[in-house]
Amino acid sequence: MYLIIIYALLFSIPKVYLSLIQINFLKDKKNKESYILNKEEFKNAGNYAIIKEKLSIISTIIDFIMFAFWITLGLKLLESLFSFGELINSVLIVLLFLIISSLVSIPLEAYSSLVVDKKFGFTKSGLSLFIVDKLKSLALLIIIGGLFILAFSWILINIEFWSLYAFLLTAIFIVGTNLLYPTIIAPMFNKFTPLKDNDLQDSINNLLQRAGFNSNGVFVMDASRRDGRLNAYFGGFGKSKRVILFDTLLEKISKNSLLAVLGHELGHFRHNDIYKMMSLVLCLIAILLFVIANMPSEIFTQANISQTPHFTIIFLILLSNLVGFVFTPIISYFSCKQEYKADEFSASLTSKKDLADALLVLVKENKSFPLSHPLYAKFYFTHPPLLARLEALGYKELAKNDN
Repeated sequence: MYLIIIYALLFSIPKVYLSLIQINFLKDKKNKESYILNKEEFKNAGNYAIIKEKLSIISTIIDFIMFAFWITLGLKLLESLFSFGELINSVLIVLLFLIISSLVSIPLEAYSSLVVDKKFGFTKSGLSLFIVDKLKSLALLIIIGGLFILAFSWILINIEFWSLYAFLLTAIFIVGTNLLYPTIIAPMFNKFTPLKDNDLQDSINNLLQRAGFNSNGVFVMDASRRDGRLNAYFGGFGKSKRVILFDTLLEKISKNSLLAVLGHELGHFRHNDIYKMMSLVLCLIAILLFVIANMPSEIFTQANISQTPHFTIIFLILLSNLVGFVFTPIISYFSCKQEYKADEFSASLTSKKDLADALLVLVKENKSFPLSHPLYAKFYFTHPPLLARLEALGYKELAKNDN
């Protein structure tokens, strides 16, 4: 019971509160002076953001209900289902816990994607593709997740001071996943084809060379199959690094603006931001492992379960939301600092004007509401508000519109 109260006080209640102040802020601002978007687009973007926050509240409530269910009854039920050896039991129980948790979230995800996003002109896919994607994700969870749980459980069973070895395993898993993602995992969901525009290819290669970035190619992703939003990113580490351009981005943005977007991503590469953020995440994982490793046995007793490897892993998963939420503003703070520096790097490679124009196109096409409650922004925003980024570039006046 104490765990449920702590979870509510440190996660559920603050999370709902932040959503509520953001909703009230959006309701007030969406009918006032518009920025960047015209009046109708500005209002629609506000309405979309409000609906998303309401769905976030529902998701938080569901998470709390599921947490209370697992602690009071669910974990004990899971343990009663299997009677194999300790290692096999651990893998099966944790996998079943993850599968059930995933299935519970699907109805809200489906409504958000297939109803809300479609209504506002984002989602391009239908129910069949949504189901196929979920089945693929489930398969990855069972195969990759199962192997990770197997290794983690073996460490818990066979090593007395297991937390250090569990941390090393987790670090290897995270790095390995990032290495495999661009060439093995991502192609399971999208089609990647080499960029065919030779002129653009030459310009991108020149940009990469100036930044000292070596990649194994520039690829176009068929993002429009699912969504109309614009994006570009660099995937993988070492020789697996790829430049990925959404096909939607190529359709909507000028060549100079696209190069500015890539220049921004190159700024993250040049400043080792990926490794810095990964280090921060690993620090959070280390804290979480320390907490779990030193958790009093009375907690297991209160939940009416045994202190077994599978329940140790499940507690790790259950408490990760809480610990992650507490550290969210810290991650947001450092991320925003990195974004400003990446903007500066992009401006040095291309120009401030090209980057400012690119940011405006991204906001307009992605229908992002450009304003936010200050507390909500400081807590959640991993990217600074657009107006602040434009001001840093010296182009805040571009946010004005002709309404």
